[in-house]
Amino acid sequence: MNARIVVAGAGLAGHEFVRRMLASPGFEGTVTWHTAEPGRPYNRVLLTDLLAGRHTPEAISLPALADPRLTYRRTPLGSIATAAFDFLVLATGADPVIPPVRGNAVPLRTLNDARTILRALADGARRVAVVGGGPLGVETACALARRGVRVDLVHRGPHLLSRWLDAESAALLTDSLSTAGITVRCGTEVSAATGTWPTADLVVLACGTRPRVSLARAAGLPFERGILVDADGRSPGDPRVFAIGDCAENGAVGAFAALDDARRAAVKVSELAQYSHPSPTGGHTTLGNIVPVCQPPKEVPTGSFTRSALRLRTYDVPGADVAVLGRPLADPTIQLTDQRRRTRKALTLEGDAPIAAALVGDVRAAPALARAIADPATPPPSVPLALLTSPSLRDAAGFDRV
Repeated sequence: MNARIVVAGAGLAGHEFVRRMLASPGFEGTVTWHTAEPGRPYNRVLLTDLLAGRHTPEAISLPALADPRLTYRRTPLGSIATAAFDFLVLATGADPVIPPVRGNAVPLRTLNDARTILRALADGARRVAVVGGGPLGVETACALARRGVRVDLVHRGPHLLSRWLDAESAALLTDSLSTAGITVRCGTEVSAATGTWPTADLVVLACGTRPRVSLARAAGLPFERGILVDADGRSPGDPRVFAIGDCAENGAVGAFAALDDARRAAVKVSELAQYSHPSPTGGHTTLGNIVPVCQPPKEVPTGSFTRSALRLRTYDVPGADVAVLGRPLADPTIQLTDQRRRTRKALTLEGDAPIAAALVGDVRAAPALARAIADPATPPPSVPLALLTSPSLRDAAGFDRV
């Protein structure tokens, strides 16, 4: 296994891929790792923990990787066409969506962004507007509220988490956030160009992301919103190229999905590297008896909770816990709503098998539901309602946002 492997990106997916390749039995090749941000790789998912004061920047750093086979390049990969590799792994992540803004706005995507927000709070910012009512926006609002900051949460959609929750569930979440002092305004398009701009000391942008596809586009690799890949993360346009994490068009969501992408890609690259042969001209590797034919991407299964699950961090805001498993916005078969306690539990069945669930206000059943949805081979319970009404013996914190 003397393959030359180039990795672009040092987030969770890129770090996990490099770690796994270096740990692969018999791997004697080289890994060149392009990292775009200064400093050590870190867990981007924990940036809101910094805002909440639960972690320091050092605490969210990923483990250092040191190996004679590993070479760091502290610059982004400039071009696929000019890179010397046998296998290339794109883990370039995504860019924040930025509307027309004024000078008091900052996105929350990088460690430097989080530091900018913390500096603004230290300099006296006491009222913060968070733009975007998706998972990152809600978590950011809760994290700031924990610091005693007045928070306005502004969302362009009809209700919070509109890609994940129905209107009734979102209304219960909104009530809980309001009780914690977070003002929620939905149906509001924020843009400095139209004059619709929040009155706040600081505006934090959590308006979503766009996968980084520029390298793939320049190389002529197929992409849609993200880079097209098959179930192993392999590009149908070039069998030597893989894409994992947020830059890939594969339905993955969050940290667990990024790690899963990296695991599958590392297994596949290790397998292919065993059959690769150095080119006699010193160029790219030929793949032996593996024919580099462009095939349509294989359908990636989305039933697994590790690929389509949400577990919000709400930083001690009472009643704001949310867990969504399986397919978001699936039509519920069983619904239980308690308006007084602001809890709602919805379960979707296919036959008697659970395939999706949404929990608001009480997520203690999330671990059991996650296991039941993720493993369709497990016999369904004789009374599916028990999945909602019997909390797991394990603490719900064991099922984190993924």
